[in-house]
Amino acid sequence: MSNEFQLIREISSGTTGWTFKVVVAEKFSPRIAQKNPTKYQNLILIDSEGSTVQATLYGQNITAFQDELILGKTYLISNALVKATSAEYKAKSGEVQWTISGRIRIRRVEENNSNLLIFTYTFTDFEDLPKYMDSNIDISK
Repeated sequence: MSNEFQLIREISSGTTGWTFKVVVAEKFSPRIAQKNPTKYQNLILIDSEGSTVQATLYGQNITAFQDELILGKTYLISNALVKATSAEYKAKSGEVQWTISGRIRIRRVEENNSNLLIFTYTFTDFEDLPKYMDSNIDISK
């Protein structure tokens, strides 16, 4: 992936007029919010540096983009809403999250970027889990 587009680390809350080349690294199943009946789906996108960002689809946008945002495929994405990540709702670490709606532009790019999808896992000992209960601490680091 070339760096002719912005990188995830270059974006802050409220940034507009940008285009990224990203790979869909994770695609979670749609869920219903705990505090209201809103349906949402989280995606984790990764850029050429290996930086990740959480992207969220809501309601009918889940169905609208289900065949367009495919796990492991590369896309040019422009003008998603960028906002600060709320610790209460974040699926992964990061300062911002993107909201994907019908107003953004998405174009699939035929590239093989599978090298970006090699994951490393760090496990937390089962005995250590109680100290993380009822907290928003990210134990996946």
